[in-house]
Amino acid sequence: MDRIQRLVTEVIRLSKQMSLWGAGCIAVAIAISTGCSNASDQNSSGAEHTDLASATPAAATAAITAPATAVPAPSATAAPAVKSVSLIPEVREYTGSGSGYELDGVNVQADYSADQTLPLGIFLPETMIRFEQDGRTAWGTEDKHNYITLIKLSSAKDAAGGKFEPGTDRRLLKFKEYEGSRMEEDRRVEAFIFTAYNDSYRAEIHIQDEQRDKLLPLFTSMLSGMEYLEKQPPIKPGVFFKAPDVGTSPGNKQALQETLDCIAAWAAKDKEKFAATMQSPQLNEALQFLLDKKNVYRFNKLTVVGIPIEGTKRAGFYVEFTQMTSEGYITEGTYEISLLPNKQGKWKIANID
Repeated sequence: MDRIQRLVTEVIRLSKQMSLWGAGCIAVAIAISTGCSNASDQNSSGAEHTDLASATPAAATAAITAPATAVPAPSATAAPAVKSVSLIPEVREYTGSGSGYELDGVNVQADYSADQTLPLGIFLPETMIRFEQDGRTAWGTEDKHNYITLIKLSSAKDAAGGKFEPGTDRRLLKFKEYEGSRMEEDRRVEAFIFTAYNDSYRAEIHIQDEQRDKLLPLFTSMLSGMEYLEKQPPIKPGVFFKAPDVGTSPGNKQALQETLDCIAAWAAKDKEKFAATMQSPQLNEALQFLLDKKNVYRFNKLTVVGIPIEGTKRAGFYVEFTQMTSEGYITEGTYEISLLPNKQGKWKIANID
């Protein structure tokens, strides 16, 4: 302390002689003396304080004042960001498959239902219907108050819309295709713009407020599963082949005729004549799906497998066909028709597979 007092006294004396430097000299002297004092204390205080005492004043200040790093609290799962999810990521071509939905905890079968003018379709739950609404195909509830419609956009102006306001339902805001919302009578219309096979379309969900929570998740699922199906000209049903040669054996001829009668009844959806060719009523009932009015068959070729097939007691034919569903989906394939003799020795249809 005596040393510090002597230094201060000397500085005061000098400041009287050099008044312009007075305050600065005092500050310098105090800083020097303080530094010396710190250095002296540091040398005598021990190693446990070395890190903080040896730091520069700025570093020391930062070390003292810096807050401790906080561990971030776990955050709740955030809702998807606006337009971050695709509702209709890709419109695939229809392959003839079926689908289904879970409604109120119950699995409901859904069949492909094509738009009557556009090359698109959705999987429609068996609890809903397809109908016409304002000149467009609609899919929805039986009372026709809640439904989906599609429209092809022919210009950039159509694609931009202009009739829809920004929506507020967070369940829809996340979808990239979401265009907006507007009121229509007692329903709200939610619009989505998407592309399928290089063409632009707008899908609209028309829904009443009281049905929104129940039906909106279902309707969005129906749109996300949409598939593409180009319309084809209807095929003409019937038998369009020349009967194969089975020789002169009466048994062979009878087996061929029974098969021809079955195929003709099948093409005509004649249930009575079809049943007459069957081995049993049970088999007839099991094969009634072949006469489904939703499907049209054109039979193109009949090939003999054997009468009987070697090593067996049954006769067999292959029949090639073209099938078209009521939705316009066309497939080609082959069925094997098997026959067995009944108690009277007559060949009757034993299976179609």
